Amino acid sequence: MFRLLSISFVVLVLSTNFLFADDPKPAELISKHLESIGKKDVRESVKTIMIVGSSLFESNAPVIRGGGRSVAVSDQGNLLFAMSFNSRDYPFEKIGYFDSKVNIPYVNAGKRSLLGAFISEHSKILSEGLFAGLLSLRWPLHDAEQSKAKVRVTGKKKLDGRETYVVDYAPSGSGSGEFKIKLYFDAETYRHVRTEYRREIAAPTQRFGQQNQIASSQITLVEEFSDFRVIEGLTLPYAYKAIFTSNSNSTLYENTWGIKVEEYRLNQALQPGFFTFDTGK
Repeated sequence: MFRLLSISFVVLVLSTNFLFADDPKPAELISKHLESIGKKDVRESVKTIMIVGSSLFESNAPVIRGGGRSVAVSDQGNLLFAMSFNSRDYPFEKIGYFDSKVNIPYVNAGKRSLLGAFISEHSKILSEGLFAGLLSLRWPLHDAEQSKAKVRVTGKKKLDGRETYVVDYAPSGSGSGEFKIKLYFDAETYRHVRTEYRREIAAPTQRFGQQNQIASSQITLVEEFSDFRVIEGLTLPYAYKAIFTSNSNSTLYENTWGIKVEEYRLNQALQPGFFTFDTGK
């Protein structure tokens, strides 16, 4: 009986190892991801990226839908990301990283949007170049050694019917265990298709007589990238979506920002001082 159990245990272990044997190592995954973008000499020849397109905003509480124009401009050290909306209460979204500083202007009356507030509170999303993925030249996996990106492949997951590799990303320095970052790469093409930022907030200790307490609340920002096309030797996404969800206060809030890229402009000559939201300069 003991011999039979031992054999069964060995078979189980071997089967488990087999299931994960095809998962790539982090260095291999990053290498194949870079190959999916384009040849090394082409990637390295790009010094600035500008995208121009249309923007969309949707909210479920209150119900809002609007749209306008979008632009994102980046080099290796800076990112200017802006969307306009046909709304007096929410005229624009501006997210910037200039001269090693996070720059997220207030939308109105000294307030930021849910997107701006979330990124402001978790500034490493910007400082480490994660936000906007391949829409930005600041994407940390362009040079993982220089950015000191710490990644760990944790298995596979299906997204919209396609297998993806799930990668845990650890921001530099000490971070809160309540805040987690996951990157998703198409298992066939190795294109980066999704980034997930999740923060879980434990509920305060309940007191006798209190009711309707939430066990915990989750705040999640998901970036999705799709409609990949080739532009001047690079394969880049032409569709972008950022989805913010929160279940705090017993209500599920969901806001969505979308961009449809109409044009990529590579290696545009930028004037000195270009990266700023200060129109007075």
